[in-house]
Order: sequence, then C-alpha cells, then structure tokens
Amino acid sequence: MTQKESDYKNILMSFPFCQPDYLLAPHTYYKIGGPADFALIPKNELELEQSYHILQRLPLPYFILGGGTNVLISDKGFRGVVLITSHFKEFRTLGNNRYFVGGGIELDGLVKEVLLKNNYEGVSALTGIPGTVGGALFMNAGTINGCICEWTEKVFLLTSDGKKEIEIKPELYSYRSQKFCSINELISSAIFHFKKSNTEQKTIYEHYIKRRKEKQPQGYCCGSVFKNPPGHHAGKLIEKCGLKGTRKGGAIISPIHANFIMNDNNATFDDVLFLIRLVQEKVYNKFGITLEEEVRIIFEDGCFQSCQHYNNREG
Repeated sequence: MTQKESDYKNILMSFPFCQPDYLLAPHTYYKIGGPADFALIPKNELELEQSYHILQRLPLPYFILGGGTNVLISDKGFRGVVLITSHFKEFRTLGNNRYFVGGGIELDGLVKEVLLKNNYEGVSALTGIPGTVGGALFMNAGTINGCICEWTEKVFLLTSDGKKEIEIKPELYSYRSQKFCSINELISSAIFHFKKSNTEQKTIYEHYIKRRKEKQPQGYCCGSVFKNPPGHHAGKLIEKCGLKGTRKGGAIISPIHANFIMNDNNATFDDVLFLIRLVQEKVYNKFGITLEEEVRIIFEDGCFQSCQHYNNREG
C-alpha cells in the first residue's frame, strides 16, 4: 500500500459508517458481486451528505448503490468506494397529499403505506417495481401506466456544487430516463404530490401483483435487462431470435420472458455479461436494432458500462 492509499484509508475509516472489504452480492437482486474496497452506509441526512462529500474529495473510483435492483457487479469486486443509500429512510407527511420521502425508502413500501392507504392514483404505474425511491427516480421507473416522475413535485440533489432543489416538470423526464440528475450526482430525497382516486386502488394493486407473478419469472435477476426500443418490445425481439432458454454457466435467458436473464444456479458476472452481449449481437444482426441495457454493469476498475460505453462511476 502506497502512502497515498494509506492516507485515503485513514480518512475513510475515520467515519463510523464506513466498512472495508464490503461484500456487494447480498445488496443486489442478482446476488452477484465481490467486495468493494470500502462501503459508506449512511443512516441519516448528515451522514449521507458527509458520504457524498467524501466521494467528491477523494480521487477514488466510486458508484452509488440503492436497492441493487438494476446492477450487475463484477465477481472481482470494486476497487473503490461504494455509497449505499438504502438505509436513509426519512419520511414526513407535509399535508395536502404531499410527502417528503428519503431516497433509501423502498418504492414498494411507498405504494403500500401511502398510495394504498390513501387510495391515491399511481398504483397501476408503480406496483411491483423493486428498489428504492432514489433509484426509481434516477431511472424514471414505471410501467405502461405511468412513471414515478409524474407524481414528483421536487427532488433534492447532492452535487459537487452543493445542494440543489429541482422542480420536476414534464420536459425533465422521458421513458426510463431523466434530465435533472447527472450520473455523478445523488438524489437524496423527494417531495411527492399524489391525487385521490375515484377507483378502488387495492383491487388494482392485487391485479398487477398477480399478473407480475404469472407473467414474469421469479428468482435472482434485475428485472428487464433491456429498454424497449421505440416501436418494439425487447422481449419479443429476443424471442424472435430464438434465444429463450439459452444458458451460459449458471445464467439463463428466461424461458418465461426473454427480457429477463436469471441467476439460475450460482451464475457468475461473466455468465450474465456473455448473455447480454449475445442478445445484443443477435438482435442487431437480425433486426438492425441496438438494445440498450437497463441494467448497469460495474467492472472491477470502476468503469460503468452500457451500450454507450460510459466511462463513468454511477450504478
């Protein structure tokens, strides 16, 4: 260990919410991923801010991990710092159907404890989506019935220039993407403004939970691996390439839904990555369409990779 590395370690370990050699697999839905050199696990707003400032201060690779629903992390681990946000769960009722929600709160919990209990609109759009509120906002999660940004009044960001408050307008988000938070910024919390529904939302919730169990494979996976290209469904394109049931080691393209790659039997990072690249190659060769991943691929050296080959550090 060099003197600089020793200095970085001493700085990080001076914070009680820092843990070294922290195994990441249990924090991902794939159950794949080796240890990070360091993990910052803040439990309140002050610790969250301190954690983010540490990442900005130290010249080390880093990424931000929420619920771990849409990441594939190298079996070799991550040579840098991971900020895990899922323990920041601040929540306040603001009145007039408005709520302050910490980024680490589970989206499913928000649906059950707020939308269902108050019979708010949005249940059909947000039911059954795993992960945290912060992660859902970052990728503008949703279904064909809507997306989370539609009910978002304001987001609070931590940035290299300090705290920011962004009022959410329709022009700031689109299908599975948004323009208000860059890859090196952090959504710490948000204010949601919901509307009462004239339709019984519990029935809608039960319908979509049942439908997901019937139509989507159950097991270790990240959900949909690829975004739907304009005018197409990724799963249908993959199925037309005859790839359903294709296996590599312990990973398999689900025979139930082709846009799911499952950790079926102790799959490795390389197993899943091989199938992702195979799908992209076959779909491109057959249809001339480049499938863009929803899953974020994190390599040992700190690179974040997707179809655009970002050389950045968020996951």
